Amino acid sequence: MTLFTKGMGAVLKTIFKPKPKTSPTITSVKPNKSDKISKHKVDLAKIPGKVKNKWEKDMVDLDEIGSSVKRLTQKLKGEKPTKSGVSKGKDLKD
Repeated sequence: MTLFTKGMGAVLKTIFKPKPKTSPTITSVKPNKSDKISKHKVDLAKIPGKVKNKWEKDMVDLDEIGSSVKRLTQKLKGEKPTKSGVSKGKDLKD
């Protein structure tokens, strides 16, 4: 009987073993010391986005103006005007 209880105890220990401990929760993080160099780096990192936004808006305006001019030339030629302003092969007159 002692052999059975010892074996049963080992089985129970493996089934009901304690949960592993987890690391403590991080509650706060100290901020980095800001100085001229770090502020300058942040400003430099923002520049590409500003330039992209500026040129992207200008390019969209140019595309709209260009397509409206193309549509106007299509009307003058007597072709069916399309949204992009580019004539399709099937609509061209011979």
